[in-house]
Amino acid sequence: MSNPDFAEYIYSYFMKYLPLQRGLSQNTISSYSCSLMLFFQYCKSEASISYEKLVLNRIDKHLIENFLLWLETERNNCAASRNQRLSALKSLFLYIQSESIIYTALCRDILSIPEKKTPLLPPKYLSVDEMEALFSIPDIKTKHGRRDIVLLLLLYDSAARVSELINLKAGDAFFGKTPTVKLFGKGSKTRIVPIASKTADMLYGYMKENKINKLDQFLFENHSHNKLTTAGVSYILKKYVEIGKQLYPEMFLLTATPHLLRSTKASHLIQGGANIYYIRDFLGHSSVVTTERYARNNPEVVRSAISKASSDLIGDSEYYNENEKSTMLDFLKSL
Repeated sequence: MSNPDFAEYIYSYFMKYLPLQRGLSQNTISSYSCSLMLFFQYCKSEASISYEKLVLNRIDKHLIENFLLWLETERNNCAASRNQRLSALKSLFLYIQSESIIYTALCRDILSIPEKKTPLLPPKYLSVDEMEALFSIPDIKTKHGRRDIVLLLLLYDSAARVSELINLKAGDAFFGKTPTVKLFGKGSKTRIVPIASKTADMLYGYMKENKINKLDQFLFENHSHNKLTTAGVSYILKKYVEIGKQLYPEMFLLTATPHLLRSTKASHLIQGGANIYYIRDFLGHSSVVTTERYARNNPEVVRSAISKASSDLIGDSEYYNENEKSTMLDFLKSL
């Protein structure tokens, strides 16, 4: 029997290995598939190798490196996106390496390609004032407005990923003295997170009004009564942010995405002094290192720490008396 080639490995990788052995979610599998399709696109348009002729003997480290360069120069991908595509390809070739010794050298070459260093940017988030303004915009006198405010509140309050939000069902909401929602996250992992009483009350009213009483009913649907999509959530958020920009020109300067509300909740928890390990579990991060970026790069946390340290050292006494201040101001004006 001849050794399986690229197409057969791909089929086995996506149909068996990723969902059955690694238990990855459909969203993650789709992301890996997108990266591979981009690689096929590059091979056809830039290397003149069609999908049908793309066998493993025609793939090498140089081809992968040129593909990564193409992502950056032609598609204007940032380093993080480039690294994500590389990670997806490495996962595939790591699988191929485990299945066949014939391509061990090729796989090792590709697995040795380094990721590009990315700058550790401060997390982007909305202020408390911006969130209050955002929640005041939906018209709760209308049915759609009531749906939208519940969606926005829940997206922020639970810090859910958008994929987690749209998959919420009636049976995932728990009410009472300590209301919670059950989220189904990356890697088919579930977590139960608390939500505020006000959010729970509005969610309960929304479910009652819309007769969402069967355990397997989705909480949020579109006009066709199908599960709301990621694009649908983005549209709703952007719609209210655009209104917010008109009402409050000094606010909402950041690009509105569902992830921004997740980042905002995490930043607000950090600023409120919440334990970093609690926030890690709340967000569903696999490592506290991922969560720490909200603390390390949050200017409000740094400002608070500096202010506290300064007040402890300086005390309550003023450095200058009133006469010295007046003299100093006169001096500065003369410059």
